[in-house]
Amino acid sequence: MRKSRGVASRAAERAKEESWRAAVRRFARQALPESPIGAGWKRRIVYEAERTPGLLRRSGSLPAPARPSRLRAAHVEQLKQGLPWSPATFTTYFAALRRLLRWAHNPLADRSELWAVPAESTGRRRWLTSEQLAQLYRASRRRERVLIALEGFNGLRRVEVLRLRLRDVDFDHRRLRVLGKGRHGGKWRTLPMFSETARVLRAMDLPPGTDERVVPLSRSGADLLLRRAAVRAEFPRQQIAVSHHDLRRTFGRLAHRAGMDLVQLKNLYGHSSLDQTVHYIGLDEDEMRAGLDRLATLIGPLLKGIGPGSLSEREGAGTPGCGERSTRGD
Repeated sequence: MRKSRGVASRAAERAKEESWRAAVRRFARQALPESPIGAGWKRRIVYEAERTPGLLRRSGSLPAPARPSRLRAAHVEQLKQGLPWSPATFTTYFAALRRLLRWAHNPLADRSELWAVPAESTGRRRWLTSEQLAQLYRASRRRERVLIALEGFNGLRRVEVLRLRLRDVDFDHRRLRVLGKGRHGGKWRTLPMFSETARVLRAMDLPPGTDERVVPLSRSGADLLLRRAAVRAEFPRQQIAVSHHDLRRTFGRLAHRAGMDLVQLKNLYGHSSLDQTVHYIGLDEDEMRAGLDRLATLIGPLLKGIGPGSLSEREGAGTPGCGERSTRGD
């Protein structure tokens, strides 16, 4: 009985997803042909809209609705909380989904506050500690481990991992040939391969020298891999957030602390300037904090014995030289 219920439930979910895709196809026929936007963006809108049921299934327990007109705020919140995306990815996806909802006369499309990028996905710089990176790596499996090794131990971007092909992996010289990001294809650079990265790639037992991709997934598929590893490492329970770029930044921060020269690190990252690398791994913030610590060492002894006092306006107003009654030296 329980098995038959599970089969019926899966069949109902498939029917809902097919109904959603049919609505997206109608939207593409009716709303997009007359739109002044480019053909590439039209295709992207359809792609983003069609994958909504699958994203809802991955991001939480709330099932996808059968039609865009039935999408609710709770669905949007589930996507925002459950997908480990960058602000740019959320912005692109939400723009496409809102177009679909307007066509379906769903009032959610015009609730601008609902579509704000989640606070935990803003551009704030984050890094893992070496212990957290090791914890994540130990919890990962197969492709998850390859992804984390390439990003966390070699500093590759997500797009670079997804572009990497087996012919770009040189085990004999322990090197990677990486195609960087860029609208027109990006630039190639050759990087030494970290020992653990080489080990885990060899363990995958893939045919060397072929055009097959090392991680043959889409961006959302790579996001799902990282999310699964993070859940297995109990990061959500510990309130530890991690993204692909967090792994890349962590690599640089740990490598520099281990003694890697900034110029070498800049070249590994594919950055255009040292300033970019310094900001990327948080050295600018570290140096400011260290400067404040030095200031505290200098001034601290002179401030001993001074209590917190009171900053109330009443006390300041009755003291010569304080508040509005003092005009000397202005």
